[in-house]
Amino acid sequence: MRKISQIKIKNFKAFQQEQVFDLKGKHVLAYGNNGSGKSSLFWALYTLTQSSIKRDEEIQKYFKNFRESDRATHQSLRNVFIDEDEDSFIELTTVNEHSRTETFTISHDTINTNRADNSIIQELNQASDFINYKLLHNFYSATHKQEVNLWPVFERDIFPFLMDDANRVMLDKIRERTKDVERYRSGQPVRGRKAEAVELELAALNTEIESLLSQIQTNANEFIKKHFFANKDVIRFSLQFNKRFSFEKVQNRLWQQGKQAERYNSLLIKLIVEIFQEDSGDWKQVHRVQSFLNEAQLTRIAIGIRIGALRTRVQTTDFKILVLDDMLISLDMSNRMPIVKMILNLDNNPDLSFFDSFQKIILTHDKGFYELIKRQTSSHQWEYYNFHAKEDENSPPIIKRDRTSLEKAQAFLADGEYDACGNELRKETEALLDKYLKGLNSAADTGEFEPLANKLNHALQQISETNRKDFEKLFVNKKLPVEVIRKLQTDYSKDTSLEPNQKGQLTAIKKELIAYLVKQYELKENKTKLIEDMQDTLKRIMNPASHSSMVPLYQSELKAALAGVKRLKKHLNS
Repeated sequence: MRKISQIKIKNFKAFQQEQVFDLKGKHVLAYGNNGSGKSSLFWALYTLTQSSIKRDEEIQKYFKNFRESDRATHQSLRNVFIDEDEDSFIELTTVNEHSRTETFTISHDTINTNRADNSIIQELNQASDFINYKLLHNFYSATHKQEVNLWPVFERDIFPFLMDDANRVMLDKIRERTKDVERYRSGQPVRGRKAEAVELELAALNTEIESLLSQIQTNANEFIKKHFFANKDVIRFSLQFNKRFSFEKVQNRLWQQGKQAERYNSLLIKLIVEIFQEDSGDWKQVHRVQSFLNEAQLTRIAIGIRIGALRTRVQTTDFKILVLDDMLISLDMSNRMPIVKMILNLDNNPDLSFFDSFQKIILTHDKGFYELIKRQTSSHQWEYYNFHAKEDENSPPIIKRDRTSLEKAQAFLADGEYDACGNELRKETEALLDKYLKGLNSAADTGEFEPLANKLNHALQQISETNRKDFEKLFVNKKLPVEVIRKLQTDYSKDTSLEPNQKGQLTAIKKELIAYLVKQYELKENKTKLIEDMQDTLKRIMNPASHSSMVPLYQSELKAALAGVKRLKKHLNS
C-alpha cells in the first residue's frame, strides 16, 4: 500500500521559502486561523494531482511570474512576495509497503507527474477527492428565483475524476466530443446526413452522462438513507439531465474562452429533492431547495453526491487521499459529528470501510472541532499541525507540528516545569477516557463538564459491564440445558448419559472458562489496576497541578505518573 510520506511546497500561494510536511505515511489533522496556509496546502495537493492529466504548458502557467500585460501569466499561483528569480514548486514523496520512495514534482521547469511511463499520480488523481466548504456550497448557491443547476459542479469537481469504460477521463471525453461539429471548407457546419451522424454521437454521449448520473444518484441515496437517517425514508433526490448537448449548441463552440457563462446556461443537471410524508406514505417534491431546506439537509445531499460520485469511480489503486478543508464549517457540532464519525469510521462499520483505505488530510480553523477530532485519533496514525498567520502583516505562515499532551508532558518534565507537566498528563488522561467511554458522544463533546474522577469511575464500571457481557456471550448464551452444564462439576468424560457431541461442547466450554479466568486476572492486573492507580495519581499529582496548592510535585512522582498514563493509553486502546 502506497502513502504520502512527505510534502514540500515552496513559494506557492501563501507559502514562502520551503515548507516541509513530514507525514511518514500518516493521516493529517491541521488547525489554523484564516490566511494561515491551510487552503494553500489543499490547493497545492489538488494542483499536483490534477497535473497528472494536463500537458506541461497547462501546468507551467501556475508557476509563471505574473505580468499584467500578459494573459498567459494571469493564472499564476506563485507567491506574490517573492523575487522573480526564486524557484516555486510542489513536491510529493510517496512510500510503499517495501519502504521504497518516489518523488514527484511540478514547477515551471520540472514536471514528472504526467509521464506515460509512470501512472502513480494519475491513479492517485482518479481515486482521490478534495472537498471544501466552497465546493459544497456550489451545490445550492442559486438564488430563490433560479433552479439548482449542478452542471457547473459536475464540470469542475466530478467529471474530471470519473473514468469511462476505456479508462478515459470523462471531462476530457465530453470536451473532445463537444468542442465543435464537423464543418465544410467554408467553415460552415455540415448539414444533412453528416449533421445527423453528429447528432447520433451527441445522443450517445448524453445517454452515457445520464447513466453516470443515475449511478451516482443510486449510490448517494443509499448512502444518505443508511448513514444519515438510520435506513429510514426521510429525504431523497434525483439528478435530471434536462438540457443536453445538441448540434446547435456544439456548433457555437461552447468550450472556447469566454463561453463559460453560455455553457453553464445551456446545459442543465437539475437537482430534484423529495421529502417523505409519514402520515400519507408519499414523497413530496421540494421546489427551490436552496430556500426551503436547512443547511444541514443541503450539506447532507451535497456530501451524499460527492461520496456517491467517489464510489462510482473505478478504483484501480490503493493509493488515494481524502482532503477536507473546513467542509463542515456551516454546520453546528451536533450535525458535524455524525459525518466525522462516518469519515473516520470510528465504529468500525463494514459499510464504511470504504473510507479506511484513504489517507486523510483534515484542515479546519475551528479550534474546538480540531481538539475534538484530535481526542478521537491516535498519534500513531495521525500527524497534527498548527498553522498561524499574523493578520496585520504579509509575513509567511508559521507552521508547527502540534505535539500531543503526552509529548508536551515529557518536554515539561525535562525542563523542570512540573505543574505544566501535571496539567498535560491530566489532559491526556481525560482524552483517553473520553475516547474509551463514549467516543464522539462523550459529555465533553456536548459542552457538559464531567470531572475526571467521575470518568475514571465510569471507566471501571464500563470494564465491569464489558466483562459481564463477555461472560454471558461465552457461557450463559450457550444452547445447552442447565443440567448438562452442571456436569462440568463432575468427571463428565466417563458419564454415559451424555452424547459425544455434548461432551465435546462441555470440553470447549471448560477451555473457554479457563481462558476467561486468565483474562480476568490479566485485566485486574492491567486495565483495572491502571485505572485504580490513576485515581490515586489524580489525587496526588493532577489535582495539585491544576489548582493553587502548597503540595509540592516531585520529579520521581511525575515520572511514575507519565509511565502510568502511557500504560493506560496502551491498554485502553487495545
